[in-house]
Amino acid sequence: MAPNVPKSGIWVPAVTFFNPKTGRLDLQAQKKYFTYLKSTGLAGIVVLGSNAEALLLTRDERIAITVAARQAVGPDYPLMVGVSGFSVIQVQEYIDDAKKAGADYALLLPSAYYGPATTKEVVYGFYDEVAKTTPLPIVIYNFPGVANGIDLDSVTISSLANANPGKIVGVKLTCGSVAKITRLSAEFSSEEFATFAGQADFLIGGLAVGAAGCVTGFGNIFPKTVVQIYNLYQEGKHKEALDLHRKAALAESPVKAGIASVKYAVSQYSAVAAGIEDAEAKLAPRKPYVPVNEAAKTNIKKMMEAVAGIEDSL
Repeated sequence: MAPNVPKSGIWVPAVTFFNPKTGRLDLQAQKKYFTYLKSTGLAGIVVLGSNAEALLLTRDERIAITVAARQAVGPDYPLMVGVSGFSVIQVQEYIDDAKKAGADYALLLPSAYYGPATTKEVVYGFYDEVAKTTPLPIVIYNFPGVANGIDLDSVTISSLANANPGKIVGVKLTCGSVAKITRLSAEFSSEEFATFAGQADFLIGGLAVGAAGCVTGFGNIFPKTVVQIYNLYQEGKHKEALDLHRKAALAESPVKAGIASVKYAVSQYSAVAAGIEDAEAKLAPRKPYVPVNEAAKTNIKKMMEAVAGIEDSL
C-alpha cells in the first residue's frame, strides 16, 4: 500500500498513445511506455494528467488507461491519476473509477469552466466537498493555463489541507511560483503534505526552498536527466546539478508550445528507448488538435540534441 503522502522525487505525467488508423487508445504501446518510465528512476507516474490529453478521453478510455498503467508497473509502484472535471459529482465518479482501477492518489484541477463565477469561495467549496468523500488522497493541481486563469494562492491551498488532513496531501504548482513552495513548505512537514514544482525548469529553485520534487511533462522526453538533476541536488552536488539543470531548461523551451510539441519529442527519444514502433504516428495529438509542422520538428531536435546525448549516457 502506498504511503498517504506522495513520494518525494520526480513524477512524470505520461503522454497517451493512439492507434493512427482508428484514433482509439493503443494500449499495447501505452503499457510499453509505462514500463519504460518505471525503469528510469522516477518516484511515480501520473496517469490522465494534462499531457495525457485527459479531457479528450471518454470515461471508458480513462478507466482503460489507468488499468493498463497498473498492469504495466505492478501492484506497488506509485500511480497518481488525474480526476479533473467540471462538477463535484463528475469528479466523485472519476475518483471512484480511479480507485477501482488501481490509483494511489488523485490529481485534481479546480472546477473552472465558468471563469467569472469561479470565486475563491467556489474553489474552496469544490475541493472541500470532494475531499470529504474521497477514497483517495488528493493532490491539488494548480495550472491557470488550463483552468480559465484560476490561480490558487498558498493561503487557499494551506487552508484546504488543514481542513482536510490526510485527504488533501499535496499540490502540483504549474503556475511557476517558487514563493508558494516556500510558504507551503514552511507550514507543512514533508510527512503531511508534498509540494511539487509543476515544471522541470524550476526544479532546483523549488528544491532550494523545500519542494518535494517535480511533476514534469518534460520528464516524458528525458526522464533520466531530470531524475539525475534531482539526485545530484539531493546529494549536495549543487554545481553539477545546476549545470545539468541549465542545459535541460534550454532543451525544454521548444515544448512549451504545447502538447503536440511534447508528443513529437517523446516520439523521437523516450518512445524509441521504450521500443515502440511507429511512435510519431501513435503520438499525434487527438483530433481536433494537429501535429507540429516541419519547422517545429527541426527546432525541437536542434534544441534537444545535447541533452539527448546526456540521457543516452545515464
